[in-house]
Amino acid sequence: MPLKRFYILLFLYWPVACIVAGDSISHTARPRIGLVLSGGGAKGMAHAGALKVIEELGIPIDYIGGTSMGSIVGGLYALGYTSVQLENYMKEADWENLLTDKVLRRHVSIYEKGERKRYWLQFPIKGGKINLPLGILTGQNISNLFTELASPAYAEDDFSKLAIPFLCVATDIETGTEVVLEHGNLAKAMRASMAIPSVFTPEIIDGKRLYDGGLTNNFPANLVQDKGIDILIGVDVTSQAEKTELNNIYQVMEQVVFMASLSLKEDNKKLCKVLITPDISEYTVSSFDAVDSLVMRGERAARLHYNELKALADSLRGFEPDRPRDQAVCPQPLHSFYVENVEINGLKYISKDFMLQKMELDFPCELTFAQLDDALDKVRGTQVFHSIVYRLNPLPDGLVELQFDCVEQSENVIRIGLHYDKEYKAALLLNLSLRNALLNNSRAGAELSIGENPAFSLLYFHRPDIKSVGKTLFKSKLTPDWLFHINGYRFDAYNYSGNQRTTAYTFSSLSTGIQLLISPSVNSVIGGGLVGDYSTIKTRIGSDVKEIKSNYVYLNYQFFYERDTYNKDYFPTRGSKFRLEGTYNKGLSKNVRYSEGLIGVMFRSNFAYSPVRRWTMHWGIDTGSIFGTDVPPQYMLYLGGAPDKHLRNDITFVGMNFMQEYSKNAWVAHLNNQIRLWSNVYVTFRANLGKTDSEVADLFDFKNIRAGYGVSVQLNSMVGPVGFTLGSSNLTHSLLGAFNLGFWF
Repeated sequence: MPLKRFYILLFLYWPVACIVAGDSISHTARPRIGLVLSGGGAKGMAHAGALKVIEELGIPIDYIGGTSMGSIVGGLYALGYTSVQLENYMKEADWENLLTDKVLRRHVSIYEKGERKRYWLQFPIKGGKINLPLGILTGQNISNLFTELASPAYAEDDFSKLAIPFLCVATDIETGTEVVLEHGNLAKAMRASMAIPSVFTPEIIDGKRLYDGGLTNNFPANLVQDKGIDILIGVDVTSQAEKTELNNIYQVMEQVVFMASLSLKEDNKKLCKVLITPDISEYTVSSFDAVDSLVMRGERAARLHYNELKALADSLRGFEPDRPRDQAVCPQPLHSFYVENVEINGLKYISKDFMLQKMELDFPCELTFAQLDDALDKVRGTQVFHSIVYRLNPLPDGLVELQFDCVEQSENVIRIGLHYDKEYKAALLLNLSLRNALLNNSRAGAELSIGENPAFSLLYFHRPDIKSVGKTLFKSKLTPDWLFHINGYRFDAYNYSGNQRTTAYTFSSLSTGIQLLISPSVNSVIGGGLVGDYSTIKTRIGSDVKEIKSNYVYLNYQFFYERDTYNKDYFPTRGSKFRLEGTYNKGLSKNVRYSEGLIGVMFRSNFAYSPVRRWTMHWGIDTGSIFGTDVPPQYMLYLGGAPDKHLRNDITFVGMNFMQEYSKNAWVAHLNNQIRLWSNVYVTFRANLGKTDSEVADLFDFKNIRAGYGVSVQLNSMVGPVGFTLGSSNLTHSLLGAFNLGFWF
């Protein structure tokens, strides 16, 4: 009886037991898969190639950890971007612009265009001491790109809630400890993880100064494993570098950054079931122009592990399937967003109204990232900010608070430049700039050229403060700024007979004045003012050692209009540049002969057009006239000398000596063909036609017209343009050479 009862119970409960057992088996937890991506600068672009193979096999990723470039690729992949999307963004990126703090020249205020090109070293002054910057670059442009790409998750501050949970690593530079970033702003976290010391300034998060995570943990497999991960897949793009002979500064920099974390990385690599190491030994951390090759190398390295990866993928198919990657989020940056509120942090000397007025945006409003970046470039073009990064903060109903974190330029800064040319000789250029001295929104500057022919300049520039009434800005674009200046310089010049010097003289000038300036746009200015001018000319005739000295005192009334849309300071490929100036000069010196009033008109124009890549045509005309009975030498118009250099009324002319020919009226037409041979090497073929004459009507008589031609070979170096020009003309009938180095004062 008991046995019979047992069989009856077994018959009744066996199907239930099988169902329960089967259900338990089918729902056994799938092993959790983690992905670890190392740092490595540009070489980290190989990560996208490895991800292609992982996607292709359908391996589900449950957690991602990355450092430096691995944090960027990993963070965006965790957000939902596919490997193809990441590769396309890498190819389309303007890396030269992203990895510098360069502001497009068209956004730089016309007041600043000329100054910013003269100096190549800059040191802030704080507390009365010269300081070294925390980094060469602020990472302004790349921070803004991260914010745009991470915008689909701008409202999410928990990285574990992304499409794939994510963490990245940075380093607290003050304690030297590892900082794991799992919460907060994703863009800021990625920026902190890739902040190479001395190259980028640190990212400030929770009061900590954070630098590249590669200093402490460049391959955070241990951190990912601690998230309950069973199987790790790693992609390491630095292994080859460690075994490679150090042949350049980029390899040395990479070795220094990752040296402290090498032992930890070796231990972390052992945690990976599959370790992918692309063969990219010939690339460096700066090889951002090799996207295609690096992605291909990453994919090739992953396919060497294809059997391992496929076996892993096959073993996971027996478990409950996850959502395929090709059906994942696949986000796009926000097309637009509505800004309800604006928060600006970090302002000390610059008013909020000043910043808003320069942005030319009417908040609240709907914006695209392109519009926002363009507005910020206009603000940065004023040169009063060291950096401006923005964040999107969520508000109810899908609205956005736009948060700007600003760092103003150092109150005081010293700049250094170098210069040499045949006329002005060698010179060291020094500049001291003081922000907000005496008045807010002001700049005081002192410039000094130390050399055989010295020069100096003192200025005080002020923008009247912008007041606001409600949301309407009271100050318009046409409210004048003002400039006070004192300038002085000295140089040697000569008179010529043919190509022979007949007279040597030294010209010295000291002038001071005040100007009112209106800037209708960032690229144009209308100005007028009053300038007092004291000048002396010491003349020595022939070999006679006796000097003849003449003094002149003039009061000058000036009016001018200037516009500059060149895309580059040197070697522009598009845009134009011209200036129209009118003056009335009244002599005040005892020498009655030169006390008569003089009226002067000067027009200069230059245009750049690039018909094909690497070839740019430059053309234009310079012309002027001085009306008066007795015109002193300093107000005459002069022809001759090296290109792109002006004092008063001199006009450059290839193949002629500096200031070789002069008269009351002159015109010069120029046509130059600039060809870029390599990235920073240019050759320019130059041609000039021109004439001087004492009568305006005779300028159109083509007798005695001057023609010049020449060729320049130039290098756009870190200290400025370096070049040599060889030319001749129908006046000199001989070859003239001219060497120049660096920026002109």
